[in-house]
Amino acid sequence: MNEQHDLLEDEGAGYLISVADMMSGLLLVFIITLVAFILNFQDAIQKQEKVTETQKTIVRKLTNREQIRTQLLLEIKETLATQDIIVEVDTEHGVLRLTEQAVLFESSEVTLNETSKTNLEIISMVMSSILPCYSSNPPENGLCVNKSELEGTLDSVFVEGHTDNVPMNSWRYKDNWDLSAQRAISAYRHVMQSPPLLNMENASGQPIFSVSGYGEGRPVEGHAHDVPTNDPVNRRIDIRFTMAPPTLTDAQRSIVEAGAN
Repeated sequence: MNEQHDLLEDEGAGYLISVADMMSGLLLVFIITLVAFILNFQDAIQKQEKVTETQKTIVRKLTNREQIRTQLLLEIKETLATQDIIVEVDTEHGVLRLTEQAVLFESSEVTLNETSKTNLEIISMVMSSILPCYSSNPPENGLCVNKSELEGTLDSVFVEGHTDNVPMNSWRYKDNWDLSAQRAISAYRHVMQSPPLLNMENASGQPIFSVSGYGEGRPVEGHAHDVPTNDPVNRRIDIRFTMAPPTLTDAQRSIVEAGAN
């Protein structure tokens, strides 16, 4: 009887030891898992902090590009004002608007009068003295001394043609879209007589200047008409400046890509 009792005690003790070992093993697995989770969590936080800081850097650079463009537009406007050429600027959209006081098109025409031609020549000279510093290939004549932060910031300049909303009735042009494109080309050819503008390139090695036509689709604010209206304000040329997006280092790009995955 005692032997049987001792045997039961030994089996009970063995069972308790097995349970204790199992619990110890589970506790060890739990601790290892917890430590791994904490390490992964800390690593994720560090990666997110790097991504957030990189994103802030990008935003700062974008904001800086907007400030540079505003500075550019205002400098052109103020310089033209000294030549008695009045233009408007839309800093939010990067537009230099050549009002009818600067460049005037008669209805259904793309031909420029002598005053408009002269004004475009002056506008060309003013832009030639300012814009090259913003290209990726600035001149080496001292014009851009102490302006290295501007180099390569300008991506494209669109000479944009516009019309009023009177339907086209001419054998020469199919519609207002055609007319606006021809106006843009006419203005472009007068502006681009200056070699410094012709030679400007963006960061991709592409010409910066080009043309576009919008027909009647983008009237000046306050001059949108529900009926056909012969409005000289809308028969205009806009010059739109687009800045190059900020570049990232390989390390910054890797951080952003890792954060997106």
